[in-house]
Amino acid sequence: MITEPGKTALPFNNLPKQPSVNPRADCYAAVVVRLSQLAALKTRCELDVVCGEGPANRLDIYMPDRTDLRDLPVFVNIHGGGWKIGFKEWMGLNAPAIVKFPAIYVSIEYGLSPVSLHPGSLRDCLQAVGWVYKNIAKYGGDPNRIHIGGHSAGGHLSSLLTLRRDLHSQFGIPANTIKSCFPYSGVYDLRDLRVYGQAAGANPGDMLLAKPEDAADASPITFVKGNKTPFFVTWSENDNVLVKAEGPAMVVALRTEAGRAEGYMFPRFDHFWIHVAQQDEANLWTRTLRAWMTGDPATAPLL
Repeated sequence: MITEPGKTALPFNNLPKQPSVNPRADCYAAVVVRLSQLAALKTRCELDVVCGEGPANRLDIYMPDRTDLRDLPVFVNIHGGGWKIGFKEWMGLNAPAIVKFPAIYVSIEYGLSPVSLHPGSLRDCLQAVGWVYKNIAKYGGDPNRIHIGGHSAGGHLSSLLTLRRDLHSQFGIPANTIKSCFPYSGVYDLRDLRVYGQAAGANPGDMLLAKPEDAADASPITFVKGNKTPFFVTWSENDNVLVKAEGPAMVVALRTEAGRAEGYMFPRFDHFWIHVAQQDEANLWTRTLRAWMTGDPATAPLL
């Protein structure tokens, strides 16, 4: 059921407890839930929409206040958490700024490690996007104007989802449906991480992979060939070493193909603030998303 702004019941108040990671990550998790609660209270939305048969096949949809708007662009955002923690409810904080474009905003769930390993999480995300394509028109969205993004692990999944065009038809996603990809603070290559300055044996992909041999299949950078979808890849000055090394490498790889590829490092931000700051309409990431969603991503400028 769609709920209107001004609602009084507090959403996202009974999320299951997840393991502690470290003080900074735990603080981020607490802050983004609170910010997303505020966003859901003041934004027209439908929460916990079932988009498949699996326990993680759920999504949240946020809409502009005006109910007469149709054929709006759609942004699907994927949460982070190292593939092992996180909720779609972490991403609601983006909704107020994005629905003002105007646009439809969708936050999706996916199965977490160790219960769901690659390609399970990817297939959950593809299932969600396929559902969005089939159903978003009744919420005012245009199924042919879908844009994808994600934070951290969600940056990895959004990139992989976009580039695995060979899988799209299995989930009812027609060719060229995804109009741009906005991964932020993600990793894109899970193979030999020593190339990127990561210590031997310290592979975050171990949280995602059932076996090391799956690393290439789970690495977005290995699927850039033939890409025509515009990408805006971002990371932060105070991000971790692997993210800061792989972000530029991903941009270089994407630029060997026809699709537009832009990269940007946010000064002073860290791995978590790069997401929190997106709630500000003046944020460069948010302004660029608006330009690409409401214009032609191939020509729209970085603002």
